[in-house]
Amino acid sequence: MTKVSRSTYNKRLLEAIIAGKDASSVPAWVMKENGQTESQIQQDCLKWFALQYPLLWQEGMLFHIPNEGIRLGKMGARVKREGVVRGVADLCLCISRGGYNALYIEMKKPGSYQRPEQKEWQRNTEKHGNRYVVCKSLDDFQREITSYISSKP
Repeated sequence: MTKVSRSTYNKRLLEAIIAGKDASSVPAWVMKENGQTESQIQQDCLKWFALQYPLLWQEGMLFHIPNEGIRLGKMGARVKREGVVRGVADLCLCISRGGYNALYIEMKKPGSYQRPEQKEWQRNTEKHGNRYVVCKSLDDFQREITSYISSKP
């Protein structure tokens, strides 16, 4: 499969929005860079976690915060009223360890960086006693999770 540039993806996304289509109508493969999309990396991480920590997985202690995507019109207004906050991390491991209340994980594909609102949310959540990490691969995720869970509560 050929690599598609970010500008090509943005153009397709804008065309979908103008046509009144949902942003999800633009195929995920167009965002693919460096081998995997952010979504694919995150899915691999969750599969690993479920196998490595089955009890925590079954208890729902690691979960995705569905805060991404462009929502237009009434849907955008509704999700804001429901509490969607810009910049919130992708995942939360809701257990206390190492003096932290919880671990928040922002997933990024290699070569991608946090947006300003994500950095601001990171500062805010750390200020309130949480740990925040950015993972760009399954290896990053495994290292961060293993380190966090092995810390004393």
